[in-house]
Amino acid sequence: MLPSLLTLVALSLYPFTILSSPNPYPKIIHCLTSHQVPQAYPGTSSFKSLIIPLNLRLNYTPIALALPTTIPQIQDAVRCASKLGVKVNPRSGGHSYASHSLGGEDGHLVVDLKYFRDVVVDRKTNVATIGPGARLGNVALALFEQGERALPHGLCPGVGIGGHVLHGGQGYSTHTHGLLLDRLISATLILPNSSLTTVSRTQHSSLFWALRGAGMSFGIVTSLQFLTLPAPPQNILFYYPYLWTEAQARLGWDVWQSYCGGFTTPIIPREMNIRWVVASYGGGFAVFLLEGHYHGSQADFDLAIEPLLSALGKIGGLQESVRGVGAHPLGWIDALLYANNNGLFGDLGSGETLETELNYTAHSTFFTKSLMTSNLSPPSIDTFLNRLYTTNPPSPVTTYLIIFAQGGPTSAVPLNAQTSSSYAHRHSLYEWQFIASVSSPPFPATGVEWLNAFVGDIERAEVDAKRAAAGGARGKLGGENGGGLLGAYYNYADPSLGRGEEAGGRYWLTNYPLLKALKRKYDPDFVFMNPQTVGT
Repeated sequence: MLPSLLTLVALSLYPFTILSSPNPYPKIIHCLTSHQVPQAYPGTSSFKSLIIPLNLRLNYTPIALALPTTIPQIQDAVRCASKLGVKVNPRSGGHSYASHSLGGEDGHLVVDLKYFRDVVVDRKTNVATIGPGARLGNVALALFEQGERALPHGLCPGVGIGGHVLHGGQGYSTHTHGLLLDRLISATLILPNSSLTTVSRTQHSSLFWALRGAGMSFGIVTSLQFLTLPAPPQNILFYYPYLWTEAQARLGWDVWQSYCGGFTTPIIPREMNIRWVVASYGGGFAVFLLEGHYHGSQADFDLAIEPLLSALGKIGGLQESVRGVGAHPLGWIDALLYANNNGLFGDLGSGETLETELNYTAHSTFFTKSLMTSNLSPPSIDTFLNRLYTTNPPSPVTTYLIIFAQGGPTSAVPLNAQTSSSYAHRHSLYEWQFIASVSSPPFPATGVEWLNAFVGDIERAEVDAKRAAAGGARGKLGGENGGGLLGAYYNYADPSLGRGEEAGGRYWLTNYPLLKALKRKYDPDFVFMNPQTVGT
């Protein structure tokens, strides 16, 4: 058994009132009040509870929180803020790792979109119109109830669909059906001048391009239209935990890269969605939990996974006695439920349901980084594993990694051209997420430094390997971003990347110059801004 694995890998409706305006907020509060925009602000009874962030490491105080129930109220809120020089940030679910939905710094106007949460499917076209404040669990249930439809969105049921889709939308079926933003066919959007417009491939196409990957920089979406999919009738959830030494992990990583890179027979099929969850175990061991989801029958899954499991079996270390090891055939809704709450594996089950309340909240204290990579070079693999096995974060910080195979030769992600949207990582094979957390605030600065060093060492090793392969040339290299650094995923926003080119060059790679030009065109005064929006 793996006792450490099971710990390592693991609001009621608030009333709001409009009160007399306290200093120093009179202008924005007066403007919102005069336009009858529901709001909360410092001094009102609900304000403090409404601005608690997902990440308790990063707390910011908005100048006010608009709580609109109609589109004209959103427009009036944007108009007030623009007139007064107050920066605006939409909040669809509040799941920003960097608290960007609270502004990422003090003094912004937050427009909370939680009341925009309807999910309606047109039974003739199978197009779903969804409010940006709808949470993913509720979206999944509503789509299934309206004709057994589905979308390839993320796992966490409390995430708001607005921020999720506008920056990529990695999820449960990405390898099979692509990014959530690839299912987006149009959106209604409030621009910095408070006007309402519809964007699509045929209407304001450049803005629609920018919205799909960098949406928070260009406006407030009030409605999203998606082309849905039939909910997959057959689904396999699977769990295979390995306890490995560093030498075993080195062999296992070569096997993994061969499989995900398409070098096995049979080749990894499009229906396979697979990832590692990795954590140090102690005593010279680390836990590597191979898990994922396959769209199809048990027989087809067995054939598809065989090249990987057979090669890993020769390395050893499979912990077969852990409850739930192996494959679990499930229907679509049950597959989503158990993939999120881990109720089928070990004693990790959270009991969380897909249905989420209007004022659903979740809080933790953490620092997260990401990398978007192809198969790592041998020196980079060695660096990664050496870091994993020989270094430990400062107490009381605990860490784990998730490495998801989003791309590759059979993935749906690169089927859309790199230029089809501002999302810039279609040619990346893997999405890496590095998570460091503590049980409660404060999060030590040494924990940030440690994780930055961990990820930085991997990146430097990979850049050096690419440079050596390019003949030792200095300066710009090929690869994920046409430059010397690896990409990062904005939905795992990392404040330590800084502002401007430092962050934007990671999140949007070679798309960043065009995004900056579009930002100057549509929002020259930076009405919509956080510390890492386009052009900051």
